[in-house]
Amino acid sequence: MMASFGVFVLIFIFTLSYQPSPLTADAPELSIIAISCAKKEANLLYEVLSNQYESAPKSPLKTILGDCAERTLDARNDFGSVLQSVSARNYGGAKGIVINLIQPLVDSCTAHFSDLPNIPIPAAVAAGIQQVTFNCKNVVAILSNI
Repeated sequence: MMASFGVFVLIFIFTLSYQPSPLTADAPELSIIAISCAKKEANLLYEVLSNQYESAPKSPLKTILGDCAERTLDARNDFGSVLQSVSARNYGGAKGIVINLIQPLVDSCTAHFSDLPNIPIPAAVAAGIQQVTFNCKNVVAILSNI
């Protein structure tokens, strides 16, 4: 997941360095790229959670995976509001959505597993949460500097 973002950045930099005329992206454009990456990672996490939920036997793990999938779907859908806020030049509002709505939804999944320490968090789920969080931090950092 992180590799896909890294490859994107390398391709972006490579493309810019070999253009005959200089290309620039301003901070709002960079925020849109970062938001799109974060939304993609949230969607990937949702897919992992949904697949694991479908294959899990009825158990507390299945319940947690289902709840996490629902919350991750809500988080993914909230990125649409972030994009709308950026389009309206409401950067503080966009940042607030990430900080106050999206990240808590993602964090709640980790909290579910922390509340039941005898149920280990699946590696793919932990990695997905980490990627969404990483990308959300990038979005917030860019929005904080506009």
